[in-house]
Amino acid sequence: MFSLKFKKIEITFVVLLIFFGSFIRFYNLNFDDLWSDEMTSYWLSNPFYSFSETISLIFESNLMISFEIILKIFHKLFGYDVHISRYLNAIISVFSIILFFNLLRKNSVNINSILYGTFLLAFNIFHIRYAMELRSYTLTFFLALMLINLLFEDQYLKKKNSYLDYFLIIIISLLMLFSHSFSIIIIFSLNFYILCLWFLKKDDNSDLIKIFFLNIFIVIFFLLFYLKGISHTPNWIEQLDISFFTNYFFSNFFGSRLIGGVYLVVLLYLLTKSIKQIINKANINLFFLILIFFSYFLPGIYGYIFEPILINRYIIFVLIPILFLISHLTFEFNYNLVKKIFLSLIIMLTFFNHFTENTFKQFYTNIYPSKPEIGKTLKFINKSNSLNYSVLLDGNNKLNINNIYENYLNNYTKKLKFDLNFINYLDKKTLPNDFWIIHIRDITETEFKKPNNFLNYTIKEKKYFNRLELYQLKKNGT
Repeated sequence: MFSLKFKKIEITFVVLLIFFGSFIRFYNLNFDDLWSDEMTSYWLSNPFYSFSETISLIFESNLMISFEIILKIFHKLFGYDVHISRYLNAIISVFSIILFFNLLRKNSVNINSILYGTFLLAFNIFHIRYAMELRSYTLTFFLALMLINLLFEDQYLKKKNSYLDYFLIIIISLLMLFSHSFSIIIIFSLNFYILCLWFLKKDDNSDLIKIFFLNIFIVIFFLLFYLKGISHTPNWIEQLDISFFTNYFFSNFFGSRLIGGVYLVVLLYLLTKSIKQIINKANINLFFLILIFFSYFLPGIYGYIFEPILINRYIIFVLIPILFLISHLTFEFNYNLVKKIFLSLIIMLTFFNHFTENTFKQFYTNIYPSKPEIGKTLKFINKSNSLNYSVLLDGNNKLNINNIYENYLNNYTKKLKFDLNFINYLDKKTLPNDFWIIHIRDITETEFKKPNNFLNYTIKEKKYFNRLELYQLKKNGT
């Protein structure tokens, strides 16, 4: 391993980066209530379900097995509370910063590039955003970092692996794949990189051969479960349009089209200047270049041949090679003026962008929720003259959506200690004269329509709570 000696001030700077990165991930973590996809994870990780029930429900829903099981264990340890769940992702996100620092430390010869890269992840708005969301993307990112940390040292694949190393590669890879299926791109890229080593370097080290075939075994094992268990694919993902090819999600990854454009231009410039060296050395930089390419190419081609599947959060792990290459190649660059311009631009834009985001805005002005205001809705109902309520139910209960909403609403009501009465009106013949119906609009454009059970009811009152509509229905003649 490269023997870099950190000065006290550099160690202090790393600690401060991790501290501030942690602070902006944990502060006001539950400002927003859960949205529908998060409610799904909350429902699937119910600690009161048996393990077999949980697995069965996961296979019916999203196949993010690793995350749901870990979240279920987290709930068992710390309680099944609507405001506890997101702490798991925040914790994982902080450990990701530490792991990324370790990856840089093991594979960099310049301390400044380590500090720079750590800063870029600690303050990356996309990574922060998903640290505050109860989905598997942060865990996938973390497990990808674990795998890369295990495989690479001194810029190259480790040539001597113990049986423990191989065991860990299998476990981490499977956890990663079952956290999100798109992480198969990482395994594919790794094997393609090994093929490049065989052709470019004539490197037929036995450990590389073992890793290559081990990866094939891992992928086959995963696909046997995945292809058998998958019950649906998203039908709402749009085909990539021409604008995608002008920024490759960089506007999402870094906060705005301007800042994303700067990151993209800097990355492309550094790669253009370093491409010969990257190919000749065939080190971790080549692996990361391959990973970036296939992260876009494979799902993009699949989308054009079959159906669209590529959205930004599905390839959150592509931030690892992007940030590593920018931080690493910047300090291998010989032109000091250009280097200083790049550093100044990216550091200033990354930091000051937070003044336009809730991460910093919450300290000096009012911020507004971006997800349905479930808590505010329940508080409004609790103060009304009717405590009976439901959510607009799906007659077919597609993907268990009725159970998901009922579970979250009942647990939120319990958290608030309200004596509200949730009624599944599909199962009731006799209904109250006054009734509230919650219509959650975060994943649907469908306008509210009175259910058949309430055709003899009149809409008495209507309220909006950010991507949520609340209707009070009153029975005619009462």
